[in-house]
Amino acid sequence: MHFLRALHEERVAILSLLRFQWPIVLLFLLGVATLVFVSRPLPPSHVRLAAGQPNSSLEVLATKYADYFKRNGVQVDLVTTAGAFENIELLKKGTVDAALSIGGISVGKDATKIVSLGSVEYQPFWLFYRGAEFAGSNPSVFFEGKTFSVNIPGSGTRHLTEKILSLHGMKIDGNPRLVSFSSGESVDALRSGKIDGVFLVAGLDSKTIEGLIAIPNIHIFNFSVADAYAKRLKYLEVVKLPHGSIDLKRAVPLQDSETVATTTTVLANDKLHPAIQHLFLEASNKIYQDGQDFFSRPGGFPAHIERDIPLSTVAERFYTKGPPALNGYVPYWIASLIDRIWFILFAAFAIGYPLTKIIPNYRELYAHFCMTDCYESLVEIDLQLVDTLRPDELHALLVEFHALEQRIDQLWVPASLKADFYFLRGAVDIVRGKAANLQKRA
Repeated sequence: MHFLRALHEERVAILSLLRFQWPIVLLFLLGVATLVFVSRPLPPSHVRLAAGQPNSSLEVLATKYADYFKRNGVQVDLVTTAGAFENIELLKKGTVDAALSIGGISVGKDATKIVSLGSVEYQPFWLFYRGAEFAGSNPSVFFEGKTFSVNIPGSGTRHLTEKILSLHGMKIDGNPRLVSFSSGESVDALRSGKIDGVFLVAGLDSKTIEGLIAIPNIHIFNFSVADAYAKRLKYLEVVKLPHGSIDLKRAVPLQDSETVATTTTVLANDKLHPAIQHLFLEASNKIYQDGQDFFSRPGGFPAHIERDIPLSTVAERFYTKGPPALNGYVPYWIASLIDRIWFILFAAFAIGYPLTKIIPNYRELYAHFCMTDCYESLVEIDLQLVDTLRPDELHALLVEFHALEQRIDQLWVPASLKADFYFLRGAVDIVRGKAANLQKRA
């Protein structure tokens, strides 16, 4: 019974607050609505990600993101493209929410709404070739008189191949020995002997790389001038492939080899939900820890390497402060939300906690003011109840009295002021009796 009585009092108190203090309640609700609008607590359940060509390392990576997102309740729709350039174009148009690109590819000055979430893995530059193994040190000598696939326009491979071949004085456009085959077509053409080699930018987990390594008598070119490439193209880093490190049984590569590598970069629309951005960063960290370490780097991945594209505020906080403090303990979107608005929550607590101490007093003070106002109205009515009143004046005064009675009956009074309330009710009874006597005389 005590619990039910307390529950009833709380209900009446809330209704009283809504009735008499609705401006304060409305202001509070507007504040909550503003906080919800600004913080966007609930992320979308679907994300569109521009991947790349079939069997490419970008597609393999995109699939890993999709698997990680699925475990967190988010569906990733993978969009197959020609490569990094098309990925960026789709992101500009808003066709996708995020895209995979490679370092060194500019998003253009008009891409004001594209932000970077950082680099997530190395993308080595390969040349697979057939025939006798090249023992020289000058790639320009090797390139003479041979036919190579430089991949299709719009791909990251073609972009980096064009940059590197230009360092050797070679141009792709108009060169009949540099053909435009897709990754899959390049593998078939090399296997059949239609071409002498394949340039490729891809990670070791690429199906295309696996297909090329499986072809008999295919060699991996040793770029002895890799340091020179990295010196001229600042977004490249030198990576090493020890003898036999790819396939120990067949001793692939047959010698210690060097090449250069760019990085895979995750790009996103700047309006992409912060929680989804956090999920990309967490997935990147998880993917790297789960085995993306053949071409490792100090500090690991993800990392802020590509400086030409502005870093998102979410990613910037991730790289400077680390993952959200509650990451792994609560759902990802709650951890992200608290990480973003913790200061607001702290401020709200700092203000709200003292208010919780004031609320009981506020209730008593509000009830006391209401009873005082009713008591003053009652005294005024009592003073007007005199013998000289005309019948019509008495009737009007009685109407006012009954209205005051109803108002008093609807008052919510906390238990601590019940005595004062019953004192007011006693005063009402006295005035009612006085009014009844005047009615009899009239």
